[in-house]
Amino acid sequence: MGHPPQWTSPPHAPSRIADLVIAFPLALMLVPVMAIIALAVALDGRGPILYRETRLGRDGRPFVLSKFRTLHPGHAGDSLVAPPGDPRITRLGRFLRPSHLDELPQLLAVLRGRMSLVGPRPARAELWAAVPAHLRHRALAVRPGMTSPASVAFLCEDAVLAGCADPEAAYRDVVFLAKVVEDVHYFESRTVRTDASLLLRTLFRVGLRTRRERCRQRLGRLLQATRPAGGRAVPGRRAKEPTA
Repeated sequence: MGHPPQWTSPPHAPSRIADLVIAFPLALMLVPVMAIIALAVALDGRGPILYRETRLGRDGRPFVLSKFRTLHPGHAGDSLVAPPGDPRITRLGRFLRPSHLDELPQLLAVLRGRMSLVGPRPARAELWAAVPAHLRHRALAVRPGMTSPASVAFLCEDAVLAGCADPEAAYRDVVFLAKVVEDVHYFESRTVRTDASLLLRTLFRVGLRTRRERCRQRLGRLLQATRPAGGRAVPGRRAKEPTA
């Protein structure tokens, strides 16, 4: 078998300089906020302030992703999803997770060049292993980011997955593949303008929590369409893969 085809980001994709121009002053402004959150996490109970986990970055290279800890110690890495109301979520985590403030430490990864402001959300190797190889290589050709079209479109996923009999299977077999497909469609034709629009849309959707009902309907239809009568979800039946 030959080597899998390699895809690269389009030449008009935002540059590393654009990430630094935005992320550096943003990180400086948010230092007080991150310090307050770090103190609150420390006071909320025993355990580390930051949760660290190995994810796959650009070209499949592993890196350590950090976020403020929102689960009780001993439970952080044992599940792919933690729906609202999950007893593993800390008191502070019930606020940090919906607001996505637990993701702020990833600004440091952007400054170090391991992530970008806009890019596919980094995921565990076990999730990528279930994605078809040609699609996986295309998605991993892009530096992972703090936001992406799929992460905005599926902001309600935790709430919807909470109603599934097996939330982890639903996420692994259906939702994650659908998100990869949506991101590949976007990142292979991205521009500086579309990325700027996506950043603004992310702030608006997360801050005001808009279009949650539309998100729930869309995700509900996706899960229903991939579940045969009396059976579990069928991986990827709904997600139409982009052509080369």
